[in-house]
Amino acid sequence: MRRLFALLGLALAVGSVGAGCYVAPARGRHCPGGYWIDGHYDRRGRWHRPHWRCPGVVEIE
Repeated sequence: MRRLFALLGLALAVGSVGAGCYVAPARGRHCPGGYWIDGHYDRRGRWHRPHWRCPGVVEIE
């Protein structure tokens, strides 16, 4: 019974190691010269989702 719990604990520990990893999006893939903007709140307190920002593109809110 102890071996079963030890193996279960080991499997849980190994499985949860990769759970905290964050993979950032590739740079510039969406448009030439584009860059990734993380999610953020603006001055009025409105949430903006993470998105690509492309140079020369006018964003309308």
